[in-house]
Amino acid sequence: MMKKIFSVILCSVLMVSLVACGKAEEKKEETSKSVVKEETVAANKVEPTTEVKTEEIKSSQVVLYFSDDQAMYLVGEKRNLEKPTAKSIVAELVKGPSGTEKLTATIPEGVVILDVAVKENIAYVDFKGNVSEKISGSTGEQMALYSIVNTLVSYKDLGITKVQFLIEGKKVESIAGHLDTSQPMGENTEILKK
Repeated sequence: MMKKIFSVILCSVLMVSLVACGKAEEKKEETSKSVVKEETVAANKVEPTTEVKTEEIKSSQVVLYFSDDQAMYLVGEKRNLEKPTAKSIVAELVKGPSGTEKLTATIPEGVVILDVAVKENIAYVDFKGNVSEKISGSTGEQMALYSIVNTLVSYKDLGITKVQFLIEGKKVESIAGHLDTSQPMGENTEILKK
């Protein structure tokens, strides 16, 4: 009888041990599946990229180019602008120099700039149709156009490499008859005062 009781107890202990081992193995499997799932999720997780939006840069110093008093060279004037964009920089050029130095405006009064847009590192500056009446002479045209080009290209945060001038949305051979504006214009460093 004692032998039967001992056999039953032994069988019970074995059964409990086997069941417990099975559950432990099951739990271990679930844990490893969970870890694999988490690692897969982590591997597929896309980290946000830091993208610089050139049109939303915080306050910074911009060099605006105006004509010297002899209309021979362009001279830089530093100005702090909040969130400078190509459009806001050209608007500052239209306002003219601050008056602290002997500089003159390069964009004549009455010249209207309809829009300034940047696409693939080229700034598109769109004038209203009467621009050719307002800008006179080869020097006037050179100073006006290169003040815009040199100012936009020199402000490296915008990534502008050239400027295409338009009149009411269309490319033209020349703005005032002296410079070729049929293609985007690059920076002219020879006109800058050393």
